[in-house]
Amino acid sequence: MKKLFFIAIILTAFDGFSQETDNSQEIPQGKHDLRFDGFEALVFETLEFNYEYVIGKYSGAGAAISFNLGEKSFEGSGTKFAFTPYYRQYFLNKKDYGARGLFVEGSIQFASGKYDGYSYFYDPSIDYYQQIMTTEKWFETGIGLSVGQKWVSHNGFIFEISAGGGRYLLNDEAAPAGYFRGGILVGYRF
Repeated sequence: MKKLFFIAIILTAFDGFSQETDNSQEIPQGKHDLRFDGFEALVFETLEFNYEYVIGKYSGAGAAISFNLGEKSFEGSGTKFAFTPYYRQYFLNKKDYGARGLFVEGSIQFASGKYDGYSYFYDPSIDYYQQIMTTEKWFETGIGLSVGQKWVSHNGFIFEISAGGGRYLLNDEAAPAGYFRGGILVGYRF
């Protein structure tokens, strides 16, 4: 009986040591995020890629580059290209790794595009106003703000939803007055 009791104690001790291993998944410690805006790609024929560098637990900085491949854009403005550097501040982040959760983003956008408009002029020889379609290229710089939520899984996949906008500053008459910033993004942290 003593031998059986002794063997039970030893087996229990080995089993107790085996329970000390941590079965939790590795928390992603990457500092680089790459994301793609699936919403704009499906709805507006626009490709937008985002890169973000994780500065710390509560902040990140990055840039987005956007190419409009089709004729329609969100604002109806004819934006063909946009480069948008940004800074994000994250809030309500209770995890050990940062740059996730609710965020506020400040951005500067450099954009160019074309505006298709109509000009009217009166032709007295036929007593008629004629309509002529005109195309004007434009370039603008603007500042804006966005609010969103970012989720990062334990294996580094990212899902993000954000919305916001900004105002252009150069007052180019062919350009829109402002821009939309946001979307539904998927990506990966490494």
